[in-house]
Amino acid sequence: MITFSYNTLRSLLRTIPICPKPKAVGLENIPEEGPIIYAHNHITRRTEGFFLMVAAPSKPNIRGLGDITLTHEKYLPTLKRDIEDAIFPHRVRKKIKKNRLAKLCCNKFIHYLARWVIAQTNRYGSIGVELNEPFTKQEKLTKQRINKEALDKCIESLEDDIPLAIAPSAGKTYETVENPVYNTVVPTLASWLYKRGKVVKIVPGVVKEKPMVCQKTYWHYVADRIIVYKAIRWLLNLVKIKNYQRPCLTVEFLPPLFFKNANPSKSEKVEFVKNLQQVIYDTLKKE
Repeated sequence: MITFSYNTLRSLLRTIPICPKPKAVGLENIPEEGPIIYAHNHITRRTEGFFLMVAAPSKPNIRGLGDITLTHEKYLPTLKRDIEDAIFPHRVRKKIKKNRLAKLCCNKFIHYLARWVIAQTNRYGSIGVELNEPFTKQEKLTKQRINKEALDKCIESLEDDIPLAIAPSAGKTYETVENPVYNTVVPTLASWLYKRGKVVKIVPGVVKEKPMVCQKTYWHYVADRIIVYKAIRWLLNLVKIKNYQRPCLTVEFLPPLFFKNANPSKSEKVEFVKNLQQVIYDTLKKE
């Protein structure tokens, strides 16, 4: 199966018109050396890591920390459902299911795309973590094993000065979220490296989307390269029948934060994550 190197994939994402190209702001805040964790927000369908990768400096390569479904074929059925939900709106899926040939072609396409995603994420070193809640004792043990292996890989990367990209809030970035999750993996990694004599620079990478990237965004962005579509959109805007806002993406890198504590308590790590979330949220609220 054809896959791309990190830099090739980064160049393709900056060139191929499938989504808005992120504008990088605050690149001067990224340290030139030492271990770095990019702590980014999580709004869209697992795409912030890609946006951050495109906006950040090309070297050194960034390792992503993502759902285990993106790295193991064991979870292929789950990934296929996620891809189908991400690409096709509900009404389109209903129409496809009514047509036997369309359904067959669609299933083949999604199956190939899912296998390609797994092969690609493994090629550039994505680290899989289990995020789902276990229902049985065996599932709990499996989750502990997978996440322990992921933490070991994270430590190895940081010791080799390979940056990591992590969504520290497990997707819960906003103040309005009920029962927010305070994932402490970022301060945990920082404290372990601090014990070993290294200070991790935690750089908040805030992905701003206007309007929010969704299923329609990708189709509109591709269609916007078609002259006929652009002409129709211009006409509709002119007569004020329908206003179309071109998607705009910005990735803002903030000054690095530090967690210099070799033996932190759980409450100290949670407090750090809360403050980190607040920094990200305050930046998102700014125009």
